Amino acid sequence: MVRSFLSLHVKAPLEEVLAFAEGRTGGAGVYLVPDPPWVSLYPEALEAQEDPEAIWAFLLDLSRLGPALAFLVLAEEELLFLLAEGGEVVAELRKGPELGEALLAPEALRPLLERARTMPPVSAVQALAGPFGLHPDHAALGFLDLLEAEEEEGLPEEVIYLE
Repeated sequence: MVRSFLSLHVKAPLEEVLAFAEGRTGGAGVYLVPDPPWVSLYPEALEAQEDPEAIWAFLLDLSRLGPALAFLVLAEEELLFLLAEGGEVVAELRKGPELGEALLAPEALRPLLERARTMPPVSAVQALAGPFGLHPDHAALGFLDLLEAEEEEGLPEEVIYLE
C-alpha cells in the first residue's frame, strides 16, 4: 500500500497546543500526541487536502507557540519538510514532481537537509526528526495511521482526539 501522510509538531506545552487546535479542526478530526517537549498534531482536514500552502499557513500560526515542524509525504514519492519559528519559515525542503524542488536552510541545517534530499521521502522524514529531538515514528505517522490503530488496537490514553 502506498502511503501519504502529514504530521505537524510543535515544541510547546500541551495545554497551549490543545487550545490552538480546538479552533482549527476544519470540521474534521485532529489527533494530538504529547511527547515532551514536543506535541504532535495529525489534522484530518489538512492531510486530506494535501495542500502545501494550507500546511504552510497552519504551520506559521502553530510556530507562534514554539518551534514547529511539518512533514508531508505524498504517495511515498514526494516530500515537503518545513521548520518555522515565530511565525516564519526558516527551513524548507521540497522534492518531487508535484511539489517541485526547493532547499532553504540556515547554514547549520544545510548539511542535514542536503543529506535528506538524497533519501526516499519516508526515510528522509525519520532522518530529519531525530536531530530535532522528535521521535522518528511520530514524524512518519499521519491521521489515517492513527485512526486505523485506534480502530484495531486502541491508542494510549495520552492521545487526545478533537473533532
